[in-house]
Amino acid sequence: MGTNTRSAWMVAGAGSLWGLISLFVHALQADGLTSLQIVFFRNLLAAVILGGIIAAKERKLPRFRLRDIWMFVGTGMISIALFNYCYFAALERSSVAVASLLLYTSPIFIMVLSAVLFHERLTGQKLLSLVMTVAGCACITGVFSESQAVAWTTVLLGLGSGLFYGLYSIFGKYALREYNAMTVSFYTFVFAAAATAPFCGADSVRFVAAHPQDLLVGIGLAVVSTVAPFLLYTAGLNGIQASKAAVLAIVEPLVASLLGIIAFGDSFTVWTLLGMVLIFSAIAVLQLPWHRKVEQLHG
Repeated sequence: MGTNTRSAWMVAGAGSLWGLISLFVHALQADGLTSLQIVFFRNLLAAVILGGIIAAKERKLPRFRLRDIWMFVGTGMISIALFNYCYFAALERSSVAVASLLLYTSPIFIMVLSAVLFHERLTGQKLLSLVMTVAGCACITGVFSESQAVAWTTVLLGLGSGLFYGLYSIFGKYALREYNAMTVSFYTFVFAAAATAPFCGADSVRFVAAHPQDLLVGIGLAVVSTVAPFLLYTAGLNGIQASKAAVLAIVEPLVASLLGIIAFGDSFTVWTLLGMVLIFSAIAVLQLPWHRKVEQLHG
């Protein structure tokens, strides 16, 4: 298996694990944790777990040069923290369908930024895959099957979630030039937790102390849908273009939709099926061998 193929599977695997997040979030919300508290809880536990893994392996925590702090401010505070804020704010003001569709505009921002910053070519296959992916997400979220009236503030918040979500690929690409995937992921969680701690850190700790059973759920959230996918995604960025990684990671709403149908009884419509077909087709367009041959002929 080539480096590019392995990286593609790693990114797609990360998206699949992110798609399982609702299992843990539903359980924590049912016990009374707010969305912002879950974000803090998730990142704090992820930092502790990943820090423990690194310390056990290396006998010490990784260090970074002070001049590189902007990279982790970017991945943790700007990307992860602000993405969560915008996404949850959009959820408060609109339906899950609208918020999810606006979130998954992230590949559009990444393709543009990657073309400017990394000089990645905007090939016809990339653009076709992007259009198919966005259309697939729109079908899955149900936007085409019901009328939507969305305020401009909600649209801006949703697009902000897509922008900040996508920026992880950009900042992560820079960070991986200097540090390995474990280090990048660890400091991403540390900085993301630090960004949200002033707003809900104390309340989150008190809540979990009063509901110790939620600690196990939180650990599951941190391991299955946080540490593992971030390591896979960040490592995958080493062997794949950021714009391709962003599209491949959008297997997440596909998995989330299937999970919703199986675990939570969400309805399965022809739009859901069409969306799944479009997302699978978008991934195939990016990974077919002839796609790379065409790029080589025109490169």
